[in-house]
Amino acid sequence: MVSTAPQSASLFLKKIGLVFLLALALSTGGPPGVLGQGAKLEKSPVVITADSLRHDEQRGRIVAEGNVQVTQGDRTVRADRVVYDQRARRVTAQGNVSIAEPGGETVFSDRVELSEDLRDGLVERFRMLFPDGTRFAANGARRSGGSRTEMAKVVFSPCKLCEEDPTRPPLWRVRAHRVIHDRKTRDIEYRDAWLEFYGLPVIYTPYLSHPDPTVKRRSGFLAPTFGSGRQLGAWIRAPYYWRIGRDRDATLTPMIATLENPVLFAEYRERLEKGALVLSGSYSSTSHPNPEIRPVFGDRSRGHFFGKFRYDLDRFWRIGVNGNWAADDTYLRRFEISRTDSLETSAWLEGFHGRDYTVFRLHHFQGLRFDDSYRTTPLVAPYIEHERYGAPDRRLGRWHFRFSTASLTRWEGTDSYRSSINLGWRVPHIHKPTGLKFVGKLDLFADGYYVAEVARSAEARYNGFAGRVHPVAELEMQYPLVRELGNVRMIVEPRAALIGTTSRLNDSKIPNEDSIDVELDDANLFSANRYPGRDRVDEGSRFVYGVNAAFLGNRGGQSELFLGQSLQLAGGRDFERNPGLGRSHSDLVGRLRINPGEYLDLVYRFRLNPADLRAQRNEVTLFAGAPALNGSLGYLLFGSRNKTGDLPSREELAFTARSRVTKRWSIFGGGRWNLVEAAGNLNWQVGGQFKNECCSLRVAVSQDFTKDRDIRPSTNFLFQLGLKHLGQFGD
Repeated sequence: MVSTAPQSASLFLKKIGLVFLLALALSTGGPPGVLGQGAKLEKSPVVITADSLRHDEQRGRIVAEGNVQVTQGDRTVRADRVVYDQRARRVTAQGNVSIAEPGGETVFSDRVELSEDLRDGLVERFRMLFPDGTRFAANGARRSGGSRTEMAKVVFSPCKLCEEDPTRPPLWRVRAHRVIHDRKTRDIEYRDAWLEFYGLPVIYTPYLSHPDPTVKRRSGFLAPTFGSGRQLGAWIRAPYYWRIGRDRDATLTPMIATLENPVLFAEYRERLEKGALVLSGSYSSTSHPNPEIRPVFGDRSRGHFFGKFRYDLDRFWRIGVNGNWAADDTYLRRFEISRTDSLETSAWLEGFHGRDYTVFRLHHFQGLRFDDSYRTTPLVAPYIEHERYGAPDRRLGRWHFRFSTASLTRWEGTDSYRSSINLGWRVPHIHKPTGLKFVGKLDLFADGYYVAEVARSAEARYNGFAGRVHPVAELEMQYPLVRELGNVRMIVEPRAALIGTTSRLNDSKIPNEDSIDVELDDANLFSANRYPGRDRVDEGSRFVYGVNAAFLGNRGGQSELFLGQSLQLAGGRDFERNPGLGRSHSDLVGRLRINPGEYLDLVYRFRLNPADLRAQRNEVTLFAGAPALNGSLGYLLFGSRNKTGDLPSREELAFTARSRVTKRWSIFGGGRWNLVEAAGNLNWQVGGQFKNECCSLRVAVSQDFTKDRDIRPSTNFLFQLGLKHLGQFGD
């Protein structure tokens, strides 16, 4: 039993408060908390702080009054008055009652009446606040079993209340006749519920269930997405999230459309101890098959599969697979999965040992254009590369060694098997009195091929061995000049290089598999081999020069200009057939970047005819603006990539704009235009988005003018609504 405090002590405690370790006359050793869970009581002591504490032995009551705070473990109860009735074995808290739970939620009430173990009881004018701001309000609540709370006439909402008028209805809320909150399963169940927006009832359901706000992940349906368009008609996607375990989950998304058969999308994600796995795909059976789309299966089946896998075998080796496959050419674009025109599948094993690197790769390609054929598409199996670098020496520089081999096979057409070796040396030197920087480079390359069905002319085909051995010598000079101009540092760096090798290296017996798409630009101007691969190499000798000027602000921001040109001294006739190269001199290539701060970033890459400075290639990328209003602009212009005209000229313009109208509302739009002979709009989109702490809404209208077999120009509408705790809620 708790003894009565002496009168003198009582007067003293009224002034400074009372901290009293209390057993509350319970043989169990103390309560687990006012709204605790579990059948067993915690054995930690109860700490009571109050302005006054008295024990009425005649009536068998212990009364604490004035700023009462009862704490046990992680739970805290505050009230104006707390009474423990030993005979009725009941605890009553009155006046501004608040109960802080270990999970972070807080219960508010005017009066709480609990059993002596504080596990069960009644709460009048029940209100609960979760850590994320979600609120419960009810006329009353009953706790039973220590974890099950039943509420009557309940309102639930994660939306903030209006600061000027808290009595106004929030943006949305759920109003129900009866609600059950189970803290063991962390579920909230509603009976006879209405979903209201700004106090107006919109949707009624006799039953609704969702996890409580303390749950981070839980299996269940997510918010659906609605849309319509000419391709699919009106459609709806209703994703279901499946929490398989702590380290894995999946999403299943059925799609129902009025002009297509149902489609099932699926995605599986797993985090491994030393890697990760992500698989996604879909399946459908088309209602109107089109023979022009070349289905992989000879029936109505359509679908796709994407997969990524990476795993670290140990500290030196790791493996990975990137798999991409579609059942036909237009499926990905028809269902807005991807707009790519080719798919690549690869598997690899790579190792890192100090300065050494080794990789084994397999590559498979699937072309999705109208004129692509799997019978002429190569399979790269295997591709092997090994690189070794010597330790750098201040005087002697460093050596490097590279070996690579690749095997390309086809059902029809050219096959090639290549092995290449490169042994090189790099010697940098800085002339300290002047600051001139010199880099000497010497490389020896050897390429060996075995080829089959190489077309050397319209009728002749070659089968057999081919190869080449050639040295490459380079001498590069750089002279950086720096000057301070107030808060700006100016750097001007002239750069020149002399590069030489032998001539007549590109034999017609060697097929060109990896160096078809080549063009001179600022990125490869100083490269010893301006071709992107090894099947073609730069011949002869040339002199390359350029200058790079940069302005760097001490407070941020920068601007940069690069301009350069290549002069052919001997040989190199094979490269002349590519854009930007003449018989003796190349076009002027350059890059301009203006980035004075975070609100402007302009990059302009160009290639100019040196005779009249007429642009042969223009590529502009611009981003400008602040969160209130920003946009991007992209412009691309270039002529035919080679003199045969196999690849036509292109001129395109694309832009996007976005404005944050208010803190919660934003609008966006954009489009893409083709500006060449068959000029016209390619696609455009406009829309708006609303997002606050409890709701996200996205509405968009777009039009696509692409026409390809079963894909026709279409106007599309998208509507997506996410409500916090009732499904998907994000950007």
